[in-house]
Amino acid sequence: MLRNVKVYKRAKDIEDAVALVQSNPNAIYIGGGAWTVAQGDAQLEMVVDLQEAGLDILEGNVDGVRMGATITLQAIIDHPDAGTLADGILARAASYTQSRTLREQGTLGGTLIVAGPTDPVTTALLVLNTDVLYADPVVHTAPFTSFVAYRDRLIKTRVLITEVRVKRPPARSAAAFEVVGRSPKDKPIVCAAAYVAVDEGLPSEVRAAVGGVDAKPARLYKTEHLLKGQLLTREKVAGALPPSLAELKPVGDFRGSAEYRLEMAQVLLQRAILGAWEKARRLS
Repeated sequence: MLRNVKVYKRAKDIEDAVALVQSNPNAIYIGGGAWTVAQGDAQLEMVVDLQEAGLDILEGNVDGVRMGATITLQAIIDHPDAGTLADGILARAASYTQSRTLREQGTLGGTLIVAGPTDPVTTALLVLNTDVLYADPVVHTAPFTSFVAYRDRLIKTRVLITEVRVKRPPARSAAAFEVVGRSPKDKPIVCAAAYVAVDEGLPSEVRAAVGGVDAKPARLYKTEHLLKGQLLTREKVAGALPPSLAELKPVGDFRGSAEYRLEMAQVLLQRAILGAWEKARRLS
């Protein structure tokens, strides 16, 4: 319950929304509202509704897919382009965030702002060619990797995520997403995503990301560098993972110890990288 909220505003556009929230330290943007209501922050005094701010775009074109911040996770899953882009890894990742009922309410922007260490949507977007647009109130564009790195700083300055754009992958490429949870459709304990592009029979680009083994989902840059241009085998992939995993600091909890999370990260990353590699090879 939001017992102390005294002011409700419906923003007419992006500038209006940012101005309202930045004018009150106890104000918050609200899209679907699922997370905000569940948290029940006693300090909240104002909510700024984004329903009429023009952030509900969801469309595909020759360049890729545009997804507004207030688009629901279920809408992404059901969309004929967003739901199938890059072998459908974004839709697959979104399906692990919440139950369908909450996915019908939860928005893309809200999901990215409150994303925890195991967030599957963040993990999947890290391996795609993704940009984030945010307003302060001037609209800026940033690579998604930069957004993840500086997200907490951006939250403190009360910026508003307005849109996520994912470029369409080239024809000879593929992506994969792997997950382990307490049940087949439970929220992930650990998840992994991979993207591989192939040129002349070898990987010209490799991207890998893992969630659940650090403070936030992470790209594995050292692993990517070691695998680029190599004929990928299970042994080579396994040998390229330790330099990146050694930099992560998993925290154990009731769902899985730190040791378990690292072990699962290795298993899932191998599956994802090799799965994307095999699919990309068949297309080349």
